[in-house]
Amino acid sequence: MKRPYWLVACAFLAACSFLTVATQPAPTQVPPVPVQPTYTLVPVPTEQAPTATLEPVALAGPPMEVGSMWPYVDGSILVAVPAGPFTMGHGGSDNPEHEVTLSDFWIYQAKVTNQQYALCANAGQCKAPDPVDDFTFSDLTHANDPVVGVNYAQATDYCTFVHGRLPTEAEWEKTARGPDGNLYPWGSNAPVCDFLNFNNCIGKLSSVTDYPKGQSYYHALDTEGNVFEWVADWYDALYYKSSTSQDPLGPDKGQYRSVRSSSYKSKAEQVAASTRFFTGPKDHRRDLGFRCVVEDPSWFAPMCQTISQVGTDLGSPNGTAKVDCPKVGIGLSPVCQKGKVTVVVVDSLSPDANAQVSGVGSCAAISVTPNQFPQIYDCTSDTTVKISTLCNYNVSTAATCAEHFNLNESTGMCEWDGSLTTGQACLPGTVYNPLQQCCSTDASTGTEYPVCGLGSALGSINGKPVCLPNKQIVNNPSATEYVHIQPPSTCTGKPDQPGVCALTYDSCQRQCKGNLLFVDTKNCACVCSTP
Repeated sequence: MKRPYWLVACAFLAACSFLTVATQPAPTQVPPVPVQPTYTLVPVPTEQAPTATLEPVALAGPPMEVGSMWPYVDGSILVAVPAGPFTMGHGGSDNPEHEVTLSDFWIYQAKVTNQQYALCANAGQCKAPDPVDDFTFSDLTHANDPVVGVNYAQATDYCTFVHGRLPTEAEWEKTARGPDGNLYPWGSNAPVCDFLNFNNCIGKLSSVTDYPKGQSYYHALDTEGNVFEWVADWYDALYYKSSTSQDPLGPDKGQYRSVRSSSYKSKAEQVAASTRFFTGPKDHRRDLGFRCVVEDPSWFAPMCQTISQVGTDLGSPNGTAKVDCPKVGIGLSPVCQKGKVTVVVVDSLSPDANAQVSGVGSCAAISVTPNQFPQIYDCTSDTTVKISTLCNYNVSTAATCAEHFNLNESTGMCEWDGSLTTGQACLPGTVYNPLQQCCSTDASTGTEYPVCGLGSALGSINGKPVCLPNKQIVNNPSATEYVHIQPPSTCTGKPDQPGVCALTYDSCQRQCKGNLLFVDTKNCACVCSTP
C-alpha cells in the first residue's frame, strides 16, 4: 500500500517588533483551583447502532460535558466545553475583568501538529508552512510538534479543511481558564517547567502532549507555552470594555489579528491565560501555531482503513523500542555531463515496499523496477530527488485498533466494521462508501491519509505500518536522503568534475547536529540554525 510522507525567531515579548502586548498589572486576586476530572485519551461513544443490518440510525454523539473527548478525523482529540458563563480578563488595559457566556463548542485538545497539517498540505487544500520557520515539518521525530510558520489564512484554511474554524478569543480563554477564571490553565500556582514549555526551559519546540500536568479544567493541553496561537478575532484594545456578554465575536474589522497563548521563550509574566497579543494577519513565525473549534464532532464518516496503534504517548516515559533502518542513498554521475545528471537511488533493503522515491517525474527512467533497487535516472532539469522509507521497530506490545475497527493480520491495517453510524462527509481525496459507511481513498486523486492519533507517529513493525508512541519515534524514525539536482549548462572538461552540489539533507543534518535550516545548493553549503 502506498503511504505518503508529509511535506516538508523572536518570542512574543513586549519588546518584539512583530507583536505588541498591552501592559498587564500584577495579578491581585488568586482564583480557586477547580477539581480536575480524570484524564482519558479516547472516550467510548454513548450509543451504538445495531451491527446486523447496518441500517442507518441517529447517533447522539459524544456527551457535551466536562471531561468528554472524541477522536477526530485528522487524528486529533476534541474536548467538550459546555455552555455557560466564565470570568474573562484580568483587569488590564485591554482585558478588563468581565463575565462572558458562551454556547457549547468542541475544541482541539492540543495545537495542530505537523503531521495533522500535512494531511491538508498533501491534499492540496493548505499551503505548506514557511520552511525556515518550520524546518522540522517533514521530520518524523517532530510529527507531534505544533505546526508553525503559518499565517492567519493558512490556519483558517486548515480549520476549514476539517470542517471547523479558529476559536474566538473568548472561546480560547474559557478553554484555557475554565469557568471560574483560573489565572493559569492548571490553576493559580506559579508557572514552572514541569507544567509548560516556557522561559527557555528547553529552548525549542516540544511535542504538544509533553506537559499533561499543565492541562486545563477542560483537559486542553498546551494552552500555554510552546507556541502562540492564532484566534479568529480582529484585535481592538478597547473591545472588551463594551462587547456583548453572549458569544462575543470580536470587532468587525481591524489591522491586526488577536493571538493567544505564549511561547517556549516567554517569561513567566506573559503566560497568564488572560493576556492578549496581536500581530498582522500575513505574519508567520517560528513560535506561532493554532488549534481549531469543531461544532459537529460526528460530521465525518470514519476511514474504511486506518493504521493500527501500539501504546499511547501521553505522560509515558521514553520508549525502549529497538529500531532497524534500511540504508538509503542517492549517487550522482561522477563526470560532468552537459545538460544532464545521472542519478542512482539505492536502498539496502530490496525489494522495499515502504520505499518512496520522489522528484524524478521529469527524469528519464534508465533502469527502474518499482520497490527494487538500485534505480537509475537521467535528469535534465532542476529537481530535488528524495528517497524515504520506514524503519522497522521491535516492540513487545501488540498493535491494536480503535473501537469499531478490526485488525487485518495480513496487512497490519485496521478495517472499519460498519457497526456505528456516523456522518457521511469525507476529507478531500476520499469518497464515501455507502455500503461500508466509511471513507475510502479516491484512486483518481492518488491521495492517501496515514493518520496517526495524537501523541503517536508513523513507524513500521515487521514491514507493516503502525502508529508508535511519539517518544519511541527517536533518532531514526525513517531513512531519508535528499539531493538537489542542477544539470550544468557547461562542463570544464575535467574528468572528476561532477558539475553539481553533492550535499544531501542528511549529511547537512549531521553537520548541523540536527539543526539544519536548508541546503544551499547554489553555494553548496549547509545552513544551520542556532539550537
